[in-house]
Amino acid sequence: MNIQDIFRFTRQIILIVDSNGFLCQFNEMAAEILPLEQNTHIGLPLSTILPPVMEPLQKCFDSGQPVRDLPLRINESHLLLDITPIIPPGGLAGAICSLHEAVASSPQTPFEQTTVQFLNRHLETIFNASSDGIWVCDGKGTVLSINAASAKLNGINPEEITGKNVNDLLEDKEFDQSVTAKVIASGRQETVMQYISRTKRFLLSTGTPSFTKEGTIDLIVINERDMTELNMLRKQVEEGQKVKEKITEELTELSLLELERNSIIAESSRMRQILQMSLKLSNLGASNILILGESGTGKGLLAKLIHKNSKRRKMPFIEINCAALPEHLLEAELFGYEKNAFTGASNRGKIGLFELANGGTLFLDEIGDMPLALQAKLLKYLDSQEIRRVGGTETIKISCATIAATNQNLSNLVKQKLFREDLFYRLNSFTLELPPLRERSEDISGLIRHYLNEFNTKYDSHKTITPNGMRLLQAYTFPGNIRELKNIIENGVVLSDTNHIDEFIKAGISGEFPTVHDSQHAQGSSEDTSNLPARLSELEKQCLQEARKQFATTREIAVALGISQPSVVRKLKKYHIH
Repeated sequence: MNIQDIFRFTRQIILIVDSNGFLCQFNEMAAEILPLEQNTHIGLPLSTILPPVMEPLQKCFDSGQPVRDLPLRINESHLLLDITPIIPPGGLAGAICSLHEAVASSPQTPFEQTTVQFLNRHLETIFNASSDGIWVCDGKGTVLSINAASAKLNGINPEEITGKNVNDLLEDKEFDQSVTAKVIASGRQETVMQYISRTKRFLLSTGTPSFTKEGTIDLIVINERDMTELNMLRKQVEEGQKVKEKITEELTELSLLELERNSIIAESSRMRQILQMSLKLSNLGASNILILGESGTGKGLLAKLIHKNSKRRKMPFIEINCAALPEHLLEAELFGYEKNAFTGASNRGKIGLFELANGGTLFLDEIGDMPLALQAKLLKYLDSQEIRRVGGTETIKISCATIAATNQNLSNLVKQKLFREDLFYRLNSFTLELPPLRERSEDISGLIRHYLNEFNTKYDSHKTITPNGMRLLQAYTFPGNIRELKNIIENGVVLSDTNHIDEFIKAGISGEFPTVHDSQHAQGSSEDTSNLPARLSELEKQCLQEARKQFATTREIAVALGISQPSVVRKLKKYHIH
């Protein structure tokens, strides 16, 4: 009997990991119960799939000794965990993790010392104890063995069937059609619905071939399931799903804090500390929070998290990029203006963002780029909680929390007289500094999984990342931080012609993404080919024009093109693109 084939269909959960704890293989029971998917979970660390297993797995790796009958609770089931290390002559190669139900009556026998012996003993027990019917036939359709469940489902005696060919059984009308014959004819996995006249049951039968090195079929494993039982299980699952959805809705209403915590990937201890501090500031209703961090580290997302967990969550969250507008327009946006306050002003006037944020939160992104004159007015508001519209004489009382963010070193800007010292100390009553992605490598796999799912859903795709691609990303330093990671994955999902996006991972890391405009420009450009600046300028303009058509905001354009938002604003103005 081929161990690999029985491994695939056993009713015991079996997971195989490499020496780093990455999932290499799992059987169909693991896929059904946990659940797992080949394209999603192969190559991921086991810590993200079954966290309770990681501690005993690490002990097994450290000691080289198996773990036996460790009780665990997985998905409301009480299971026993066995871990056997795989130690070939070259050293530790990985481990086999087996989860099975506890048996109270009979004592457990000792584990065999080799992997083959381990699988033989357990898989033979599972083969005979399985509630699903299992047949094993050779490559010509001769029955080699049948388990007890199959004998009961088909109403046959295994001793009378073993050694016979399925074609003879078909002629004897033991069943109305043979999945084994279909597998032999097609050379691939087949599924049929069989009617068994002896027991008057309908069986869903799936035959899976196993091939020799020469490519011929040497074994066929047939798995049978009573559809009556399957229908009952489906109803139970549907009822369980309804209960789960109801509980989830209640938990969502009762625990907004827990829901929002999941909006930021935080496996690293440093990020967890930042989130804990952020949520504490939210609960206290703190204002004048300064968020520091390199471009693309998620400062805006953290600001929204703070707002949504504060008492102001039902009031507006207003965001403005201080680097995106010239001084006079930025002042008008922030403080508003009276009618006809300046040339081009509306004759009805306009309320500013401070007024819109009244009762809520105002997020000042890129605060380091705010002009000095405007810094003085911002400081006056922070001191008095009052503003005055441009061209106005009356003061307006405003109550809103302020959160500022920058990727610049404000202390150096203060020394260079480019940022007011009094405003600096007023803004950073509480400071949160987001680490760059290269300093929180524990979060990379979670971010990859998050954005891969997001873009697969957005673009109706099913792209995956191989273990090698995952390792490339985990070893990369990401100078563009999370924004760069997101850009690499989105490019791969959208442009890859294969099932995985590894080539675009390599291209993204090397900074050599293919550009759709290159070939078009080479064929149709009428510019002087000897004038390099002119050609580069034309190409830049084309990229911006295409991006403007696809995306609604300058922030989205910046992410897509891999440049900063202020750069996008300046370049759109330069090329008169509206």
